[in-house]
Amino acid sequence: MKRILVSFYLFFLFYSPAGSHSRPPLLFSAETLDPKSFQGIGEVDPKRKESFPTYWGASALTQEDREIQGLKVTIFSLEGGAWIQHKKVKLGANRIEVYGKEAYKAFLKNGVHIEDQENGTVMRAGVGEYDKYSEMVYIKERPRLSFRDKTGKTTVISAKQIDRELSTKITKLHGGVIVNHPEVTIFCSEAVFKESEHLITTDPNPILISKNRYLSGKKLSFYTNESRILLEDNTVLFQSSEETKKDPEGNEKKQTILTILKGDKIESRPNEENDRTVLISGNATVLRKDLKITSDTIESVGKDSRIIKARKNIKVHDRENHLLLSGNVFDYFRNENYLHLTDEGKMEFLEKNSDRVTSTITAQEFERFLDQKETVIRGNIWIKSKSTEAQGEYATYFENEESVTLEGNPRINRSGKILRAGKIVFYPREGRSILTEGVHLGN
Repeated sequence: MKRILVSFYLFFLFYSPAGSHSRPPLLFSAETLDPKSFQGIGEVDPKRKESFPTYWGASALTQEDREIQGLKVTIFSLEGGAWIQHKKVKLGANRIEVYGKEAYKAFLKNGVHIEDQENGTVMRAGVGEYDKYSEMVYIKERPRLSFRDKTGKTTVISAKQIDRELSTKITKLHGGVIVNHPEVTIFCSEAVFKESEHLITTDPNPILISKNRYLSGKKLSFYTNESRILLEDNTVLFQSSEETKKDPEGNEKKQTILTILKGDKIESRPNEENDRTVLISGNATVLRKDLKITSDTIESVGKDSRIIKARKNIKVHDRENHLLLSGNVFDYFRNENYLHLTDEGKMEFLEKNSDRVTSTITAQEFERFLDQKETVIRGNIWIKSKSTEAQGEYATYFENEESVTLEGNPRINRSGKILRAGKIVFYPREGRSILTEGVHLGN
C-alpha cells in the first residue's frame, strides 16, 4: 500500500477511449449511502453510452491502493475545495474519495454542493455518492434541491434522500418530501421532478398549503414554470376568507367564512391578470355555510373566491333563503353581491322545514341582487304552484316579503279560466295571488 501526499493544488484529467475497458466493480462505503443494484463485476453495461472525460481536483491529495471485492483499486482522497466535473455538472465537497483514475465512482463527504450549470439547479447535502457510468448522484443528510423558474421565483425541495439522473435531469425524492414555492407548499412521501417538463409529480394523498387554502387529492402534478397545480381523484380544497355581512338590524360585521370546493379534478393556475383561479371539473361542488353549488364545471377566481362561475347542470341551494336555482350558465360576483343565472333557468321555492317544493318559476334570465334581497326575472316567465299557473314577461321577487310581482302582460290560469291584470302579486310559498290594475277575464 502506498500513499502520496501532495500539499499543493493538483489538477487531474483522465480520459479513457470508448470500449477500452469493462465495467468496474460496484463499490460502496458503509459510512455513506446504501448500495445500489448493479451488474456482475467485469460485465459490460449495455446501457452505457460512449465514455467521456471526467475532471477532478483539490488543494490536497492522498492516493492509496485497496483491494475491494477481490480487485485492486486506486483511491484518491481529495480535500480542501475538492470537486468533480461531470459534463456540465460540478460536484463539490470538503472531502471526496475518488475510485479509479476515471472517477467511475466517488463518495462526497462533509458539505456536498452540486451545481447543474446548464439548468441552474443546485443541490446541497451532508453526504453524497456519484456514479459516472449510470450518471447518477445520490445525496443524504438534509438534502435539498433548488431552482429558479422563468418568472424568477425560486423553488426549494427537501427530502430524506434525493437521487438525480444527470443525463435526463430527472430527480427522484424519497421520504418526507417538502416542496416550498412562493405560492404553495406541498407535503408528500415520494415525488419526481422532471426538469425538462418543469413538472413535479407526487405519490398518492399529497397535501398542499397556501395562504388561507388547504388542498388534498390522490394525484398531484405541479408545473413550476406556470405555477399550475393539477389535483386528480377525490380532490378537495378548504378556503377561509373574511367577509362583511349585515345582521338583522342592518349593522355590518366581519365574519370568517369557510368555503369547501371539491370534485374529480381541481386545477389551480394564475390567469391573464395574474389572479389565482381554481377550475373544478367532474362532480364539481362548492359548499358554504348557507350555500351549496353543484355543476359539471365550476371556476373560482381570486384567493377568496370573489367570483364563481359554473357551467352545465347547475344547482344552487340557498339554505338561508330556502331557494333552489338551476340552469346551465351561472356567475356569482361576491364583492358586488350579484348573481346571474340563465339558459333553462329555474327557481324553486322550498318549505322552511322540509325543503319540499311549493312553487316553481322558469324564465330566460334570473338576476339576484343580494344586498337588496331582490331577484329580477326576465323572459317567458312561467309560475307554477299546486292550484295556479301564471305567465308574464318580467317579474321581481322580494325576499323580505316573500312575494313575486309579475308584469308584462301577466295572466293567471285558475281552473281553466284565464284572468288578466296590469300586475299580479304572487306568494309562492302560500300559493295565493293578488291581481291589480285592470283585472278582466278572457283571452
